[in-house]
Amino acid sequence: MTKKTLGIFYMVITVIFWGISFVATKIIVQNVPPMTAAFLRFFLATAVLLIFVRKEIKYTKKELLYVMLSGFFGVTAYFLFENTALQFTTPSNGSLIISATPIMYLFFSDLLNKSFSHKIRYLGTLLAFVGVSIIVLNGKFVLKLNPLGDLLMFGAAFSWIFYTVFIEKLELHDNLIITKDLNFYGMLFFLPFVYFELKGNGTCPFYQLWLQPKVIIAFIFLSVFCTALGYIWWNKAIRLAGAKTTTNGIFFIPIVTVIADAIILKNYPNYLTILGIILVLLGNYIAEIRD
Repeated sequence: MTKKTLGIFYMVITVIFWGISFVATKIIVQNVPPMTAAFLRFFLATAVLLIFVRKEIKYTKKELLYVMLSGFFGVTAYFLFENTALQFTTPSNGSLIISATPIMYLFFSDLLNKSFSHKIRYLGTLLAFVGVSIIVLNGKFVLKLNPLGDLLMFGAAFSWIFYTVFIEKLELHDNLIITKDLNFYGMLFFLPFVYFELKGNGTCPFYQLWLQPKVIIAFIFLSVFCTALGYIWWNKAIRLAGAKTTTNGIFFIPIVTVIADAIILKNYPNYLTILGIILVLLGNYIAEIRD
């Protein structure tokens, strides 16, 4: 097996796990409040990363600020929106909206840098957003189906955009150590939200974990495979297969989610969902031609 083939293998495994993660999150937030669920996920993930990644980085004050902002936007804000959104929308919708994040980042980056990308990239952007719109609206061109959940998921997408801006400023450091540290800070930023969430509920929901084996399995899957090991495998894939080949795998996450959503939660896609998937994937592919 060549290095590139091994890298693609790591990428495929990670994409499968990340695609199923939307379904696992849906299972959890139906039993545990969303902020508490996110905190527990990253608490366990941070513990796992501490086992795998023992090295430390001596940050400058500015770099430490970037790490903390990356943790807030990439972990706390992102999953605050995602976990809350999945209480109202389907895993398929959530995954497809998130899949448009690279396209949304194109617009944001162009505005930030005051430059314009190639027309081919904008064509791909248009097709991808048409695909996402078909999924969200499901053929009804008025926001009545599930606007709250879908809008919250767009909040997650924008959080990831800000995360990308800050994480790029740390590109000279080891990705695994950065991942461990931003997970740690992201976990800490959840604490105020968890406090007010549990205080508002009046009871601690932890007992539900032991009464729901599927919730325990979902937590372990998200924390260990999707969050901790997922980043390790993803970084291995980048080193072995190259960044472009690995990054293109993100565009297949929605397909995995739709399949998992249908098998596990019985949310079967209709022809509009399938059309939306095709347009999202085609649009992302066209946009990447000019990479």
